Amino acid sequence: MSRVSVPLSAESGAAAARWLERLAEAGRAPCADPAELRRVLAASDFVAGALLADEVLCRAPDGVDADPFAPARAAPDEPCASAALRVARRRALARIAWRDLTGRADTAATLAALSLLADQAIAAALECATRALAPRYGTPRDGAGAAQPLVVVGMGKLGGGELNFSSDIDLVFLYPEGGETDGPRPIDNFEYFTRLGQTLIRLLDATTVDGFVYRVDMRLRPFGDSGPLVASFAALEDYLQQHGRDWERYAWVKARAITGAEAYAALFRDVVRPFVFRRYLDYGVFESLREMKGMIAREVEKRELSDHIKLGRGGIREIEFIVQALQLVRGGSEPRLRGTSLLTVLPRLAGQKLLPEDAVRELVAAYEFLRRLENRMQMVADEQTHSLPTDAARRARLADALGFEGWGALVAELDRHRAAVARHFGALVLAAEGSVPPTARDFDAAFAVAAAPEELASSLLALGFGQPAPVAALLIALRGGGYYRRLDETGRRRLHALLPRLLAGAARHADGAATVQRALSVVEAIGSRTAYLALLNENPLALARLIDICALGSFLAAQVAAFPLLLDELVDQRLFDEPPGRAQFAAEIELRSADSGDDAERAVEALRQFQRAAVFRVALFDLTGRLPLMQVSDRLTDVAELILERAMAHAWREMVALYGVPQAGSRAAPRTCGVAAIGYGKLGGHELGYGSDLDLVFLHDSSGEVQETAGPRVIDNAVFFLRLGQKIVHFLTVHTAAGRLYEVDMRLRPSGKGGLLMTNFEAFVDYQKSEAWTWEHQALLHSRAVAGTPEIRQRFEAARVELLCRHVRRDRLREDVRHMRDRMRRELSRAGEGEFDIKQDPGGVADIEFLAQYWVLRWAGDYPPLVTYADTIRQLESVGSAGLIEHRVIDALVDAYRGYRRVTHRLSLEGARPVVAAAEHAAARAAVTAVWDAVMGPAEVLPAGARPGGAASL
Repeated sequence: MSRVSVPLSAESGAAAARWLERLAEAGRAPCADPAELRRVLAASDFVAGALLADEVLCRAPDGVDADPFAPARAAPDEPCASAALRVARRRALARIAWRDLTGRADTAATLAALSLLADQAIAAALECATRALAPRYGTPRDGAGAAQPLVVVGMGKLGGGELNFSSDIDLVFLYPEGGETDGPRPIDNFEYFTRLGQTLIRLLDATTVDGFVYRVDMRLRPFGDSGPLVASFAALEDYLQQHGRDWERYAWVKARAITGAEAYAALFRDVVRPFVFRRYLDYGVFESLREMKGMIAREVEKRELSDHIKLGRGGIREIEFIVQALQLVRGGSEPRLRGTSLLTVLPRLAGQKLLPEDAVRELVAAYEFLRRLENRMQMVADEQTHSLPTDAARRARLADALGFEGWGALVAELDRHRAAVARHFGALVLAAEGSVPPTARDFDAAFAVAAAPEELASSLLALGFGQPAPVAALLIALRGGGYYRRLDETGRRRLHALLPRLLAGAARHADGAATVQRALSVVEAIGSRTAYLALLNENPLALARLIDICALGSFLAAQVAAFPLLLDELVDQRLFDEPPGRAQFAAEIELRSADSGDDAERAVEALRQFQRAAVFRVALFDLTGRLPLMQVSDRLTDVAELILERAMAHAWREMVALYGVPQAGSRAAPRTCGVAAIGYGKLGGHELGYGSDLDLVFLHDSSGEVQETAGPRVIDNAVFFLRLGQKIVHFLTVHTAAGRLYEVDMRLRPSGKGGLLMTNFEAFVDYQKSEAWTWEHQALLHSRAVAGTPEIRQRFEAARVELLCRHVRRDRLREDVRHMRDRMRRELSRAGEGEFDIKQDPGGVADIEFLAQYWVLRWAGDYPPLVTYADTIRQLESVGSAGLIEHRVIDALVDAYRGYRRVTHRLSLEGARPVVAAAEHAAARAAVTAVWDAVMGPAEVLPAGARPGGAASL
């Protein structure tokens, strides 16, 4: 918003009056609103001086020149180019200041304009330097004769596109490959690019009678001031791999190619990105960040820079540290955080596992205020300053320039923003330092020297364990085990920092020893990946949540031990506050898959990570009693469907890239074919458990005189869909470093194992009409289209209803159902003497499922709504709602079914078989058996013609 209407102070008014007088004496009459002119002259001696020196600027002080350095590129020699660069820079910089001071441009626009100006200056100077060297050396080329560019990489605020008004520019010079030039005096590429870089720096940095363009800082290049001026891509790769330090990762977050961007893209992908953004969660960056911040703090204190708005407490650098640290921690897994612009990335940190939304709002506001303050300070005289003025006149002018009524109002606003920044910086970076129990030193000393059990037990008493002996034994085993011996110095330091916190938290739980045992199993599973130890040290809340999870039992702890990346889930407050939902899962799978592209291995790994995290969230709400059993199955089904959709889409892209889209129909008007996945069993019935397989059937709709792909390699559609099905199944079942997604069972397709992996839709329907066994119709009752082409999914749902209503062989239905169930009881029960297999024994889950299937299939011809649902409970309830079976019978079966599922669910969480003592569930088992015998016994008691209004009784 423009501040032109704000009255000027006496000091600012006097400064404006002096400059107006000088302009009048020089015959300069800027084409500008008088109030605007006074405002600018009061705020910037630099702009006033530029107006005195430049008639063009006076005619258009707020203009925008698309190519300000065109005269420099057209200059005949280096001296002329040097002068033209400096004149153009002064004019363009004055115009940027004018637009900023008059409110025509906001802070973000000013930073972008300053960065663009620097980019244009560098490109123009490089063009001039290249032209100067060409007559003697020609063009540098690689071994194959291809021309080689100089890649000028902008670092720091220039790389981020947020340069300040009087900033240095941090540059790194790179070139792709060795070789030599093709001119009259050939030299190798390294020497050529060194000379080119020196010329470029001289054109930008040298101070002449016309001033300078930019001060150039090359200290961020490999080996700093002691290293060569330029480096080949291979040399940079070698340096980063062997010598790259944590502070350089912070620096290269901001790297952006100003020239040679096309060549740099591959270098970034293959070298820079893996160096900066690790594939794992690298919370160790906070340790190095604290060291860097400590060095800066000592320098600030030494040089008395408390009023330094960049380096001082709550200053610009702390905001940069917050953003860059979170980029380094998470940028490997979240591509949206890899941007170079702080103002772009900072809003993306809101929520989830990063920063609270109110923190982001405050940091954005503080950053914009501090950068505007920084620019207004530098616009006074084009000086690179970050320290607040000390004399009254300059303070008054600065307050006016920012629109404040006096210095006190400006300082109050500045203090408010700096306090907010310091608070958020401390919460993120320094919180771990204050979370060490006061008794930690005694414990650490005892643990480090492998003290005797009684000494260790004494320190454990101080940490809160009433019975320390079992815990001491666990720690002694840890200290003497292979895990501890294999840790490097950094790992041991992090472990020693973690243990006192972990033990103090575990001591607050009733079974502290068991909690510690489970937590230590997680610690040992981390192995050499001690960045996860850093995660727990840096996030006291995450550590507290891990301890709470370990106190719940072994299931969640075992999940974390098997997949330590789940520790990152503990950072997300939603994990404990918001029940998971499909929309949340869909957003997350999109985010995790964004960076995998067409790389099948990375795509599978991303999906496996998503699956682990999603199931972990579901299990947490399940075990804490905040998610009912049926919703647990719904959420696990959501996860499977989302993964299946991704797997099918990835396989489809791969196949189409090779063969083109499958087409069918007539030659004159071919249509694109599609495919759909049909979920059977627990997937179809929304009843998935934590370790459930996926029962799938794939259908395609290829038919007609033409059935082949569109190319580039034309194949028959039957071959295309066979290979597509193989790819989908492989995608879901392949073993990776992150494990396997699912076991897939395809035996329910037509003709079972001997049938086609992917079936034509019409052939599937014909099979179900004429050849399917009763058990296949029972399976069809629990089927549902879960992924793929919408049209085929809709056709399947309609066909399913018709098949179940009109094509079931009801004349032998009861006999077939009873025969199949008897066979299952004989062959599948895992119960021993005095035991009850909840799923397969008489009176168990399978009896209830078969009863529901029998009733629905028996009456579906007269009551089509019975086949609407694919899950057992709603099938039973539909039969009851239709008045076909008494509600008391339905209620008894539903209650028994829910009870059985709760038990089998808990047993599966404990890794146990669904087998219990025979005496358990006796009442429920007897009730189910009574219904089964009445319905499926030798002589059915239910009247065959039972209908609504006269429900059958047992």
